[in-house]
Amino acid sequence: MESGATRKPTQTRSQTKKAVGRDESLADSIDDIATKVTDKIIRDHSFRDFLRITVSQAIAEKLDNLLDRIEQQDAKIFELEKTIDEKDARLRHIGTSVDDLQKANIVHQTAFNNLEQYSRRNNIRISGIPEVHDEDTDGLVKQLAADKLAITLPEGSIDRPHRVGQRLRSPGGNRPILVKFVSSKTKVEVMKAKRKLKSTGIVIREDLTKDNLALLKRTRDHVKVKNCWTIDGRIVALVHESEGIDRIANIQSDRTLAVL
Repeated sequence: MESGATRKPTQTRSQTKKAVGRDESLADSIDDIATKVTDKIIRDHSFRDFLRITVSQAIAEKLDNLLDRIEQQDAKIFELEKTIDEKDARLRHIGTSVDDLQKANIVHQTAFNNLEQYSRRNNIRISGIPEVHDEDTDGLVKQLAADKLAITLPEGSIDRPHRVGQRLRSPGGNRPILVKFVSSKTKVEVMKAKRKLKSTGIVIREDLTKDNLALLKRTRDHVKVKNCWTIDGRIVALVHESEGIDRIANIQSDRTLAVL
């Protein structure tokens, strides 16, 4: 019994093969056409010229862009180098300013030290005199001058001598006595006579500033210095030369000491 719906005709196997063959033949034809067109295009001088010009223009455009970027980078590098040079110049200026300030500071320190030493020009320090409670330092100094130095110090010749430094608790620890003479002539007289105190344990020296005292110690420790002393706060050294001849040198600073 036949159905009311219309049945579509069914393709046979041979018809399918024919259809596939036609498709393959069409593909081959397209490939042949493409090959022929390509060959013709390649042989066409105008196309090759067009292609060459197009490629050259593209390359030139890329090179221009690259050169522009290089120029921009060069400009940035130039600005950076300029900035570095400016900073170097500023640093050199700062370094010069610091050197000038250091030199000026040395000059000021030297001037201050000299001024302080000048204010002590009539002072001496006496070490080795036993210290007792409620002592009369004025009497001790006058007695030392009379008994050991054969010098009579009249009333008013010294100005309030006193012990200096922290009080020593150890037995036998005696602080030095600072003596300020009213007259420089009296101070010179005492300094000339101080050699009489040799082997007594009592030492008299000038009242030096902290800087001058440190320089005196460095001078005393110098390998070429045989002896050193002070005159009005100035350091004088007896220097041994390699030829066996000794000479007198004024030691004004560490630079003077370094070239002995």
